[in-house]
Amino acid sequence: MKFDQLRYFNAAVEEKSLTRAAELLEVSQPAIGLQIKSLEKRFGVNLLKRHARGVSLTPEGKYFHEKAKEILVMANQLDRKMKSKGTRKRGIVRIGIIPSLISTVVPDSLERFYESHPDMTLLFVQGFAKDLLEDWQKDLLDFAFINQKIETKSSSSYPLYSEDFKLIGNPEIINEVPSPVPLEVLQKLPMLFYGNDIELRTRIDDGLRSLGLELNDVIEISSHKIRKELVKQKRRFCVAPTALFSNDIQMGYCKAVPIKLDTLRRTIYLVGPKEKLMSEFQLAILQYIKDLIDENLESGKLDWNKPDQK
Repeated sequence: MKFDQLRYFNAAVEEKSLTRAAELLEVSQPAIGLQIKSLEKRFGVNLLKRHARGVSLTPEGKYFHEKAKEILVMANQLDRKMKSKGTRKRGIVRIGIIPSLISTVVPDSLERFYESHPDMTLLFVQGFAKDLLEDWQKDLLDFAFINQKIETKSSSSYPLYSEDFKLIGNPEIINEVPSPVPLEVLQKLPMLFYGNDIELRTRIDDGLRSLGLELNDVIEISSHKIRKELVKQKRRFCVAPTALFSNDIQMGYCKAVPIKLDTLRRTIYLVGPKEKLMSEFQLAILQYIKDLIDENLESGKLDWNKPDQK
């Protein structure tokens, strides 16, 4: 059994699709399929059920997935520990970052932080807040941007900003939608969602369900690039933080409109060790992130607000 087989199998399970797993790992879909079939032949059992919408686990596959995840987590932890031993002269800080910050905070961080701290390296890992929290709890990240407050004996979450999920669309057609958007109107629009953002979809579905409604026309797409194109081409609307479409909004390709649903507000925290337990490198990055967020708060370009701290 090869390590890559575990990686391919885990990706297929997590993404519920061989196609999306191939995109995530940047390999061909046949390569993933062949490796999983090789595992099934080795064990003499079916690990996955294949159907039109993707794949799901068999009972044997569920057991194998649980054990495979344990191995992958241990391998990642070992890889991180060994790399840190070989790079002690250079500070390496691993940061889990949500999609809406990829085109805003990350570019500034990489360039400006390197200028002031050339002896340090920032490694960014993209994911949704829930997944980043899990990776941080497994000691795979030094810091992570999450959407809940955490306080333990050894860790804290530092409130950064609050933001609303808004309806994003092409200006020519979104101007015909009432602002803020009633759920009765949202329900009838052609919508698209990122398939893995279960939390956001649940908030919207719960809001609609409370009124006896459900979305009429919705598709799920894993590629943010494709989502942006469909929105700009007037074919679909999506619900997202303004920051995720900030460049397109500033250039006039897209427009953000508020939605009448209180649960679409979130506060973003940076979770990490308590300050008294941080290394010199970690303290430096914490302060830098706070300063960078404050700059963006003052500019108002990303539609952020001071953090809610209820």
